[in-house]
Amino acid sequence: MKSFRITIFTRDGCCLCDDVKERVERVASEYPIELQMFDITTDPDIYEKYKWTIPVVHIDGEEVFVSKMAELWLRRELDKRLETSP
Repeated sequence: MKSFRITIFTRDGCCLCDDVKERVERVASEYPIELQMFDITTDPDIYEKYKWTIPVVHIDGEEVFVSKMAELWLRRELDKRLETSP
């Protein structure tokens, strides 16, 4: 089974980002996930793009969730990607 690369775009002190990270970590017990946290303050372009919308979640480089993500939504998205993967 392929591993999913999940990136959460965040910044220091973002409690919504912490909540999304916890949800991803719970789901990671059932799916192969590589989790990365990206601090938007380290890149001016990304900061401008996401400063009002974090947390933003990318799966395999694709923007999938913006501002909020439920655990169920993530499970559905990963299941869909597993069904369509070669």
